[in-house]
Amino acid sequence: MMNFSTMLKKYWPTIIILAIVVLGLYVRIFDYKFPYLRNIDSYAFTRQIEDVANNGYLPQHDDLSLAPAGQDRPLGRDLYVYIMAYGFSFVRFFSPGYTLFQFLIWAPALMAALMAIPMYYIGKILYDRRAGILAAFFIVFDISILSRTLGGDPDNDTSVLLFPLIAIALFLLAYKYTNEKGFTKKGILYTILAGIGLVAWGYIWSGFWFVIWLIAGFLIVKIIMKLVKSRNITGIKEMKRPIFVFIAMIVIFFVLTVPFLGPRVITETVQGPFSFGDIKSEENREFPNVYVSVAELQTGGGVREIVQRTNIYLFVFMIFSLVYLAVSALMKRKEHIDTFILLLIWFVGPLIATGIGIRFAILFSAPIAIGSAILVSKIFRIIDGEGVAE
Repeated sequence: MMNFSTMLKKYWPTIIILAIVVLGLYVRIFDYKFPYLRNIDSYAFTRQIEDVANNGYLPQHDDLSLAPAGQDRPLGRDLYVYIMAYGFSFVRFFSPGYTLFQFLIWAPALMAALMAIPMYYIGKILYDRRAGILAAFFIVFDISILSRTLGGDPDNDTSVLLFPLIAIALFLLAYKYTNEKGFTKKGILYTILAGIGLVAWGYIWSGFWFVIWLIAGFLIVKIIMKLVKSRNITGIKEMKRPIFVFIAMIVIFFVLTVPFLGPRVITETVQGPFSFGDIKSEENREFPNVYVSVAELQTGGGVREIVQRTNIYLFVFMIFSLVYLAVSALMKRKEHIDTFILLLIWFVGPLIATGIGIRFAILFSAPIAIGSAILVSKIFRIIDGEGVAE
């Protein structure tokens, strides 16, 4: 029978991640005594959640918007609303007197705290378990994220932050496993799960394409490096497994989204990075574009202003982490090149997005958390006797 010390040694990452989730939930709902939700958007999402909870689906016609006749709801990305509604229905099944307001105090906060799980696996795959735990801690308790994912705020920010991490974590799992062991039953399962993770993310946010482009950019850089190294087309053979994983993910994504969201999913995927700046455009609109005046979508300014909106200490850690990974990849640890490439692309993307709209600064949190976690983990390794560039 496994004794306590053996169990603790084996399962300590699970215990710590669970503790991070519980503490992350606690700090978001601690001392919540308001008889109301936190902002206007929260009420808009609450009404949709209530419609699904009462009807089992989101009614096509919305009677309370565009008065007096209302308007049809566009077929959209409502997975978050359904998750919240069915979650509430599940709780209410066991406690019939439970109200939606009570549920919405803690449910969105729990979804935000669950970011710790995919972040742990991302950090673990990209570097080590210690980096995974630190990345989970940094993302859950990042001030910019914490302020947007408090209890009683059922805005969709929680899902926009959680689901891309799930999709990326599942891709990395499939990428690493198939690279090492090929397409065994488990490798095929991981690839399918990665595709489903991408599908779920596609039903959450119209900016879903950034994960696809992040993965594609990572693979393209890897392919170019292989071609340069081998100096002929045979270099691509080394990338056939990751390429197949990506193609399978994209096929699963389109098969499960196009029939429901229409062919616009394809155009959004391809044109996303190039049309992203049109979010505040007034062209081809029946009504004025309110995004022009939304405070969160005002121009983020230059690099200096963008850095000031993040955790400046973790931002500096991120820069040092990229330098360390680059040096390490060039000198000794070739496996760190994957981490460097992915992290660099993941860092540059939000930098550009934040220049367009202030709210996208929160997209910095994930790569900064991972980079900072890697640097701190490396410091511990140095203390344990590992070389600086290893």
